[in-house]
Amino acid sequence: MTDTNPAALLRAAAEKIRKLAGQADQGPWETTWRGQEYHLDGYRDGDLHPVSEWTYAVATWEPQASVQRTECDTANADYMAAMHPGVGETLAGWLDSAAVDAEQIGPDPGALAVARQILGGES
Repeated sequence: MTDTNPAALLRAAAEKIRKLAGQADQGPWETTWRGQEYHLDGYRDGDLHPVSEWTYAVATWEPQASVQRTECDTANADYMAAMHPGVGETLAGWLDSAAVDAEQIGPDPGALAVARQILGGES
């Protein structure tokens, strides 16, 4: 984004997040183990649906499977679950509010940094 107007930048980031959140399964999202797969699930039409899954080389029998699962790196899935579309909607609302503030009292450097990251730029 080449627009250097702080309010326009904030609104563009809010619009991007709102669009992406609107296209994704509803939150909250959950992570669960199913055998050797770690699932990230969201809600669509009130039912839980898979968003993504990761397969790990863990034992298929207990208690060894549970022990090996604790050693798996599930950080990306856990982070995605925490940042579900409901969080995105809230973030978009904050960015819109920051855009109004930018026009009235000046831009919030933190909000601008978040907007630039969302839009793929440097903070």
